[in-house]
Parts: sequence; C-alpha cells; structure tokens
Amino acid sequence: QEDVKVIPVRVALRCRPLVPKEINEGCQCCLTFVPGEPQVIVGTEKAFTYDYVFDPTAEQEEVYSTAVALLLNGFFKGYNATVLAYGQTGSGKTFSMGGAYTSAQENDPSVGVIPRVIRRIFKEKEKRTDCECCLSVSYLEIYNEDILDLLCASKDKPSISIREDPKEGIKASASIAAFCLWVTSLVLWATKARKMLLFPTETLNSPACYKVSFNPDLFELSRGH
Repeated sequence: QEDVKVIPVRVALRCRPLVPKEINEGCQCCLTFVPGEPQVIVGTEKAFTYDYVFDPTAEQEEVYSTAVALLLNGFFKGYNATVLAYGQTGSGKTFSMGGAYTSAQENDPSVGVIPRVIRRIFKEKEKRTDCECCLSVSYLEIYNEDILDLLCASKDKPSISIREDPKEGIKASASIAAFCLWVTSLVLWATKARKMLLFPTETLNSPACYKVSFNPDLFELSRGH
C-alpha cells in the first residue's frame, strides 16, 4: 500500500575529529550536533537532518551497528545491499569503510564496515546447515570513466562494461569473481586489489567498488529412518 512504502535509501553523516595539523593551525569544527536528533547545524543558521548522524566521538562499532547491520538482514534473504561512502579527500572514507584492513587487525575495534560485514557473512554461513553457500568477491576501480578490474593481474585488462542481466540485474561484464572459503581468503584478495589501485588510498580520487556475493544453494537434509 502507498502509505506503508519505505524509502530504501538511508543517509548517514559522519564527522571526523580534527587531525593534529588542523588543531595546530587553529581550525575548529563548524558543525553543532543536536542532542538526541539526527541533525546538525552549520554555523549558526543552516540545519540539516539525516537518517543517522555520527559526531567525532562515534566509534566504528556504533556506525556499523546503527547504519549497516540491518542491511545484512535483507542481504541474506536475497536482496542487494550497497554502502556508499562519499566525501572529499581526507574526510575519512577509507577509515570508515575499512578499506585498509589487514588480517592482523581482525579483532581491532578500529576496523571499518567491510571487515565487519565479512565477519557477519561468514558467521551466517556457518549457521546455515540447510544449504551450501558460495561466496565470491570482486573489486573494481573507476577512473576517467573507465572501469578497471583490480583482481586482474594482467597488464592488458579486458574491457568492462555495465550491463543489465535479466536474471542477475545490473552487473559488470567480464569482471573477475574470486571464490572464497575463508575470511582470510577474502582479506588476501582485498589486499591484492588495493595494490592494483592507480592511486594510494590517502590520495584516492577515483571510486573503488568492493562487492561480495552470497549465493546459497538450498538442499533437503537427508533423514535416517
């Protein structure tokens, strides 16, 4: 019904703390956070309201559990879920998403969205005894309107285009999908992909897309008589 439709897009604002260089230069935060409300005031006049607002004291776990975790409930039911980090260079996108994650940081509270999502997916995979779950990952970079496959080690990378598939929906054609059985294999593929970026994450000005596919093949458990 029209009155129960839910907008599937949620917007979260996260403000990072000032870095030492900014503090030494006398910079100050220009945002005022409204207590108990997802709203910020810029300066003294303009107020902006979002679905979620995270001030500079917000921890990584709070960001994940509040704005991302619910997306995975639908993901395990077969719905696509996307988390998009948008902001200027140095605003904290890589930190929030966990793009610089390594296996040594598995239990580090500072890890971002991607490693937390990976852990949740594998926990769900272990709980599902009624199906065989296939996990695959792809990693793309968009630069100068070209789509680059970061998992392709060849210098002559195949041309990738965005197409609509009648069964799979919108997809990147000819991109590599690496199948992963363990958390460590996902991390290794992500590490390999980051080395293929045209720019390091600190100066990255081209979008990078990290995609994890979860495909459960249901089967009926055999019962003894």
